[in-house]
Amino acid sequence: MQAESVHQRLQIDPLPAGDFHWEGKTLVFIPSQPWPGGATVTVRLSRGAQTQSFPTRYLNRTMAWSFQIGYPKVLYLFPAEGQAAIYQLDPLSGNAQLLSPSGQEVFDYSLSANGAVILFDVRQGNGSAIYRWENLSAAVESVLTFPSGQVRAAQLSPSGNYLAYELTDLSEPNAKTHVWVTTYPPQRDEQAIRLGTEDQLTRSPLWSSQSILAYYDQTNRLYRFYDPRSQQEVGRVKGETGEKGAWSPDGETFLFAEILSNGEQLPTSHLLAFHLPTRQVTDLSERNDVEDLGGVFSPQGDRLVFARKFLNALQWTPGRQPWLLNLLRREAYPLLTEPHYNHYDFVWSPNGDQILFVRFNQMSLTEAPEIWVINADGSQARQLVKGGFAPQWMP
Repeated sequence: MQAESVHQRLQIDPLPAGDFHWEGKTLVFIPSQPWPGGATVTVRLSRGAQTQSFPTRYLNRTMAWSFQIGYPKVLYLFPAEGQAAIYQLDPLSGNAQLLSPSGQEVFDYSLSANGAVILFDVRQGNGSAIYRWENLSAAVESVLTFPSGQVRAAQLSPSGNYLAYELTDLSEPNAKTHVWVTTYPPQRDEQAIRLGTEDQLTRSPLWSSQSILAYYDQTNRLYRFYDPRSQQEVGRVKGETGEKGAWSPDGETFLFAEILSNGEQLPTSHLLAFHLPTRQVTDLSERNDVEDLGGVFSPQGDRLVFARKFLNALQWTPGRQPWLLNLLRREAYPLLTEPHYNHYDFVWSPNGDQILFVRFNQMSLTEAPEIWVINADGSQARQLVKGGFAPQWMP
């Protein structure tokens, strides 16, 4: 085609700022910012566009196409009281779909790095099992079964080559919990690797983007870091709380809550960032009149959402409030102020423009937890699900 004749007749609605260029016979448009999720884009090429070949031919009718920009769905467990199952919610239409098999009690679940696979842990007789759900086929299949054990926190490494899980052996008089790692998919004759000794209680496995596994050694009060490729520990850091941590997007920094005291004030919970390559620890809370928990890095790694409670009498609230920390400017500000509600389980949307969270009324303990979504600038907070918990974005 004659490039200018195409450019003069091509319309894209809506048309964001971007770059047009030709790749051989193909005209390519790359927007500098993505279209909003769920938006419908219409492309129209009016009649009259010309060919380069001789004799010249013309497009004799107007051509038009349209497509809808994809947007992430919301996964969650429901109900909070009773036998939970996995649901997928369309946040625009409000329609919810059951994903896990009907009648199966789901303990928890995790998403693969590309969002195509859900692993979920279920009760199975007196034991438990790990199941797999495929996005493309919506098929459910068994991965591992534990006739006398309770499995939790099963998750795939980002590489997809390893599976980690937390298992409590219910056949023991004093049931002990350990973290295990195996190749994926598990081989029939292959033995899973237990992290730590038989007497060490370990839990809370969490993969980094570099396929390094963080887990908590409850016996020794340590967060440990394990490389399944070398089968070696590659780092450790002291941690008294044992709260679930979070990895930075680059897989180099592990964030966790720790009890600190400056000798003058009562001990309080701070968010610490452990940089695995250098073993350096940074206090991100930077003040002694707060309790901070549940920090999660944004997909860009430049912001942090977390729950904060002030300890001084003037600012104290029954519940922890959602705050956002700009890591570049080291400025923190609240996203919401709802004193009676505790906010937790923060999850960033894939492009970092929205945050899922769960809130619970501390002043009315019989009320069910609620799943909410809020823009990352603190605007347009709205409830998605009442009685649900453990939300995740599904790309």
